[in-house]
Amino acid sequence: MSSEADDEISSETPPASGDELARLRRELDEARARVRMLQGALEALPVSINIRDTERAHWYVNPAALESMRVEGTPEIQQAERAWQYFTEDGEPFTADDLPTSRALRGEGVSQVIARLRVEGGAIERWLEGTAAPILGEAGEVIGAVNLVYDISERRRAAQALHERTAELQARDLENAALIEQLERLVRQLSAPALEVWSGVLVVPLIGALDARRGRDLLERTLEAVTRRSSRVVIVDVTGAYIESAVAAEQLSRLHRALRLLGARCVLAGVRPALARFLVEHELAPPGVEVFLDLARALSSALESAG
Repeated sequence: MSSEADDEISSETPPASGDELARLRRELDEARARVRMLQGALEALPVSINIRDTERAHWYVNPAALESMRVEGTPEIQQAERAWQYFTEDGEPFTADDLPTSRALRGEGVSQVIARLRVEGGAIERWLEGTAAPILGEAGEVIGAVNLVYDISERRRAAQALHERTAELQARDLENAALIEQLERLVRQLSAPALEVWSGVLVVPLIGALDARRGRDLLERTLEAVTRRSSRVVIVDVTGAYIESAVAAEQLSRLHRALRLLGARCVLAGVRPALARFLVEHELAPPGVEVFLDLARALSSALESAG
């Protein structure tokens, strides 16, 4: 009976030939090589990789994941997971069903969350970015999930430090802007004071560049002082001023015209040769204005006419 059965089996499954066995061995070696290559690639990645089946059992955990979870192997992971608590960026706790692996095992596709990890009874607190995707079988059913976890603690700390530094700089910029505005007001007040050196004689010393804004302030302050003091002579001292621009020259011309309308005499003092040449070459000199080389000569002329 036994001999007949053996003969029947032998007739149904003829033994593989030597060439067939060699082919099968090559295919097996190639499959093993591909598995080793895949495993080597997974172990070389710095990101934590965890593969689970539908019962949530760990099929594979790469070294980066073991190091991140601070365990020696997969048997310790389940015990360690009991102490892990995940929180949203708003501080709300995640439920187990909210985490990417649970969602992937439900077949929801790729899911991603950013969570803060705390360990119950420990001092470990990290920011993690987790991504999970379902693993599908031949019929399209979910047979497991692959979970990738990035430790973004350093990135979060850097972002927080950058945010705090930016807020600090913005506050400092506001303070500096307020201080600059105060200084500008003070400079405008002190840059062109109208000084009455004699009854009816005003001296207005100019310092620095004369732009359109300072020109308006100069005009307003000078006209107000002339009206208040009934001044007849205004000496504009440009010794320390920068007038070598069309805008600055136009401000002086406007002042000269306005003073003439008020019946006051406008005198320029401290006109340097370079300034005189610039005004003449560009035809910017106020028409009919009196010019003196320095303030002393201008004052002497003004005092003679005043008294």
